[in-house]
Amino acid sequence: MAQDFDLLRSQLLDVIKANRAKCVPSDEHPSAVTGEAAQEHCLEEGPAALPPMAISLLERVQEYQANPDEERFSKMVTLAEQMDAKSLLVSARVLMEILVQANLAESHQRLRSFKRALKSFVTMDFTDRFSLRVHVCQQKDVSHQKSRVCWFDSGPKPLKCQDPGDTAIKTFRGCFNKMTAARLFKGWPERRMLSWQMIAAEAKEKGITYTQIRALVNHKIELVLTAHPTQAQRRSNLKKHESISELLKVNDTRDSLTPGEQEELRAKIQALQWSCWRTNAVRRNRPTAEGEARNGMLVLEDAVWKAVPEHCRRIDRCLKHRGMPPLPYDASVIKMSTWMGGDRDGNPNVTAATTREVSALLRWRVAELYYAEVDALLFDLSMTGDTSEELQQELQNLAGMWPTPSFNGDKVCRPDTRCGVHLNFHNGVAADEPYRRLLMSVRRRLFRTKKCMESLYLGKPVDKDFEPEVYKSMEELARPLEIVYRSLVSTGDEVLANGRLLDLIRRVRTFGISLACLDIRQESDRHEEVMDAITQYLGLGSYSAWAEQQKCDWLLQEIESKRPLLSPGMPMSDIVREVINTFCTIAELPPEAVGAYCISMSRATSDILAVCLLQKVGGVQQFMRISPLFETREDLQAAPRVVDSLLSIPWYKNHVKGKQEVMLGYSDSVKDAGKFASTWALHVAMEKLVEVGTKHGVEITFFHGRGGTISRGGGPPHLTLLNQPAGSITRHLRLTVQGEMIQQHFMNPEVAEHTLERYAVAVLEHMLTPPPLPCPDYRAAMEELADLSAQDYQTTVFRSPDDQFVKYFHTATPSAELAQMNIGSRPAKRRNYGGIDTLRAIPWIFAWTQTRLLLPVWLGNGHALDKFIADGKLELLQRMYASWPFFKSMLDLIDIELGKADEHIAAHYDSKICDDALKPLGKDLRKRLQQATSSVLQVKKEQEILSAEPSTKLAIGMRRPYLDATHVIQAEVLQRLRKAGEHISEELADAMIVSIQGLCFGLEVTARSCTAQLAMGSSVLAVAMDAPLAVEPSTLVIEMGRGVLGDFKADADETSTVDSSGSDVEDKEEINVQSWSMVGRKIFDRLAEYDSDDDFDVMQNPPINTHAWSSVGAKIFKTLADFDEDED
Repeated sequence: MAQDFDLLRSQLLDVIKANRAKCVPSDEHPSAVTGEAAQEHCLEEGPAALPPMAISLLERVQEYQANPDEERFSKMVTLAEQMDAKSLLVSARVLMEILVQANLAESHQRLRSFKRALKSFVTMDFTDRFSLRVHVCQQKDVSHQKSRVCWFDSGPKPLKCQDPGDTAIKTFRGCFNKMTAARLFKGWPERRMLSWQMIAAEAKEKGITYTQIRALVNHKIELVLTAHPTQAQRRSNLKKHESISELLKVNDTRDSLTPGEQEELRAKIQALQWSCWRTNAVRRNRPTAEGEARNGMLVLEDAVWKAVPEHCRRIDRCLKHRGMPPLPYDASVIKMSTWMGGDRDGNPNVTAATTREVSALLRWRVAELYYAEVDALLFDLSMTGDTSEELQQELQNLAGMWPTPSFNGDKVCRPDTRCGVHLNFHNGVAADEPYRRLLMSVRRRLFRTKKCMESLYLGKPVDKDFEPEVYKSMEELARPLEIVYRSLVSTGDEVLANGRLLDLIRRVRTFGISLACLDIRQESDRHEEVMDAITQYLGLGSYSAWAEQQKCDWLLQEIESKRPLLSPGMPMSDIVREVINTFCTIAELPPEAVGAYCISMSRATSDILAVCLLQKVGGVQQFMRISPLFETREDLQAAPRVVDSLLSIPWYKNHVKGKQEVMLGYSDSVKDAGKFASTWALHVAMEKLVEVGTKHGVEITFFHGRGGTISRGGGPPHLTLLNQPAGSITRHLRLTVQGEMIQQHFMNPEVAEHTLERYAVAVLEHMLTPPPLPCPDYRAAMEELADLSAQDYQTTVFRSPDDQFVKYFHTATPSAELAQMNIGSRPAKRRNYGGIDTLRAIPWIFAWTQTRLLLPVWLGNGHALDKFIADGKLELLQRMYASWPFFKSMLDLIDIELGKADEHIAAHYDSKICDDALKPLGKDLRKRLQQATSSVLQVKKEQEILSAEPSTKLAIGMRRPYLDATHVIQAEVLQRLRKAGEHISEELADAMIVSIQGLCFGLEVTARSCTAQLAMGSSVLAVAMDAPLAVEPSTLVIEMGRGVLGDFKADADETSTVDSSGSDVEDKEEINVQSWSMVGRKIFDRLAEYDSDDDFDVMQNPPINTHAWSSVGAKIFKTLADFDEDED
């Protein structure tokens, strides 16, 4: 990661600085403006030459990087104060581009680690497992107080460091190994060969069946893309970043490249960097809802479309290696949905017309993608001869679609003139090619579907002859393809069936007839406005003034009534008309093109019944499933009561047919009550909702509205799922992928494959080893912590004297300036009035991130923990952290977020832009940040933040000099903007926007981070720990690569027979007991260095002799070799 960052940063600076003072001729960069003219051209796109002040700032940053002290920070501040607006803009842009390079390097490291994980027995590369040493850990006796993150370009270089996202069990292979070894083999007496027969025997003993294991794999995960305004990067540059990532993969093979190829590689990287630099980084227009949907479609098409087949094949391979059949050909383990074009909560820009157009666009695009795949299959499936009776019958049924051939031997399935021009098989296919004949009918319907969707999108009449052939359900499209598959398998052509055809079937099962199912979301108050307008028009009084029971009784009566509720002449406000038009639009769409109807701010049973009635009013024949969204802490606490009341209604319980979806809001609950209270409220709500579902015989599916940052419920999948109680994950899990996380998760197909596997494995691990239920003491303690935290948080935020906190928030953070960024189609507030309570959670958290105070994630938590510690309950908290996964994951996530908080940066903002009256509040908040940090460390028994997160610390340290410099620029720009009032120069405003973007990119690091728990894997530990205490001395004959032993060669003692000359291990056919003893001891020594919970120290009690260590070492290597599929 560090080397990639150094490469990208140096390449970027070289290409930017090359044009300074006419160093680059204008014919080399035709758009270049050099010399003094360049300094006049310092606009929001990168200038062709850097101004001198920007060059000076980069030099100051390098000095600060080498020695990050207050003196050098002050020098950067002084220099920023001397800059003009144009220099500030260019400096912010340079720093932003450098931070983008850091993100690309980290993303590539994650992908590289993921690939290593796929090749190894556990998730870490075999050689890296023992060389994982960040600079702070190289000396075993280095104190935590003296530990510093190594910055690059100065000081020692760290050794290779595994990405934190890949050090826990993050692959199917690793998860299955954990399952079969940790759960099924504990106590197995003979473990030299881990065969499937042993798995089966022990599984039977433990009561775990094949069916249960396969049920885990068949669990469906639905990822919902949302257009929340946290993606600050323009799509124009995102595509270029994807190309740079591809070139980094080529750079990994640089040792095999010729000098000319290496030079060409660097030139390509610089060309892309230069293109990004010269592209306007500032959006001049806010994106439309349709534009957001198009961006989402590009992500699905470019990455997820290609990743889904490989994701399924990985599951197939893992099942095959464990003696089980692969996934069924019609399995659907991944589902994609979207809110883009359907989320109208507080967004007047999303209308019924928008939803209709976006739905047509999604259906048009997926028809094009399917068409291309079927066109390719027409080449592949050219076979003649016997086919299944099922296929022959299908061909007879479809014979009427085509004109009769003019003479015997003429081609059949000849497209008519209205079907446009086809590049392939334009004149039909031979009569003796049955598979092609069936595929031609599929291609024809896809073509007609595509043309009809074009007409719908453009608002033109749909061709009446084409409309009957439009695909309206997934089964219509999948059926002929699956008939072909079954025929190929039955006639011995299984190898062809399991190629492109199987990939297409699985894509159809994943994407359906719409590239992503379109969810609809609206606020409950809007529905109440419609109901109120109807009841007042009918002379029934004000619906809003009715009691809850009266509302429910009337709604049920109207739902079950056969008469229409609305009259054509009813007067309506614009809001009421738009809501009703939305439901009329839903009625026009195929049921499979839409997903869930999400009701934000759900508070009562009537909120759900109102949507049922509105679907009837709109003419919806097959009701959308309804997902009430509970967001605030109070609403989460009331959620079980609301759902219980809802499922107690006979009509509704019969309507949902045993399944009810419930959406949980993470961002708003954190904004409402703080992290502790929010996390616990969500946990308890899920527990009680599961109980409610069990009571009524209804399966509760949770839809998690997680954001990208930890403050908004984001974080590593395996950690966030630990916050969920056992039983909360059933056969279907839905969760959002929001804003900037879409690009991080789906940058390219390989990253998308990694993302899908991480989510799937996190679910498998949760279901395999569900978190234990807390004991009554833990539950009572957490309840008290949540109450203490919420009280402190809400008193500070919502009940400060004279609204001092509100004034501080708007003064000390760039909250107002965030509104200038055209990064989303919806406003920052649900209403055009009100204070923090009406502010959306995303800009609330976004603003605090910019100043590095990160208040939402820690405010209240420190007070609660400190109160417990003061009351003598520290030991209780430490026990909770050690033995309760929920509490541990919560603190670990907070720890990660605290790792990027910086009180000194926050203090700098206060000194620049706060008046004297507000500075005491800022000082108090920074003191409370220190308190929260200290309390968390005491509970975790650690000396500094991120002690257990060396990779995360490394990634933050890599960015910190450029982050701090960006803060210096932003604080200076903010000060000038506030003083300028209405007379603001365009350069200064753009500098503000660019600095916000830069900090967004630089602080993305923890959204991708995971807890770095170094573990060899439960199966290897089981082998080692069950080694006999004594074995007969013997000579062990082995075959292995040089990788692991090479790590020990430098430390080998003189008695070892391990060759220290660096020659291959194969050259030494025999390794004696003493050597194996050394290997075994060193393996456990290395693991013990990273053993945070002290459960790994096998050397103290009882003592293990040399012969026992010999057995340990040998068994570890033998076990690893058994799972070494590629024999490397």
